[in-house]
Amino acid sequence: MSDPKQKVISIKRPNDSTDGKVINYLQSHPFEFGMDLPELVMFTLKVYWLPMTLISLGIRGERLKQTGIWVIGHLEAQISSIRRMCEIDNDPVAINSLIKPHIAITTSPEKASVLGSISQTSQFNSDNDQEDELMQMEIPEELKQANQMLGWHG
Repeated sequence: MSDPKQKVISIKRPNDSTDGKVINYLQSHPFEFGMDLPELVMFTLKVYWLPMTLISLGIRGERLKQTGIWVIGHLEAQISSIRRMCEIDNDPVAINSLIKPHIAITTSPEKASVLGSISQTSQFNSDNDQEDELMQMEIPEELKQANQMLGWHG
């Protein structure tokens, strides 16, 4: 049997939960990007995970570099907006101390989850129980070194 031609995900959250409120906000606030909700969700996923996905597929060199530049530009713009809205000074030490306890990157020598272990992802649901397993793949040495530099020792 061949792979399906499309991947389908479904996210269901109670309206009164934080996740539900985020979904409601995104549905009710048009953005300058001209994207509907599914496009906005995919854009957000790509901005956050595309470089790791490309690395896991063995893509390196100029394509990876250009993707990284594109991703960093979008993330830095979002970070700047969040800092401005939340009146947060640019203090990397304080920010790192807040983030570090919530993130653990798995760095086993053989296989590791691309997503690592992020405390709030435990709420993700899938309509297909067979797709609930995380994809396992090798972690490139460059990514292991980057994790160590950031203090993320899975």
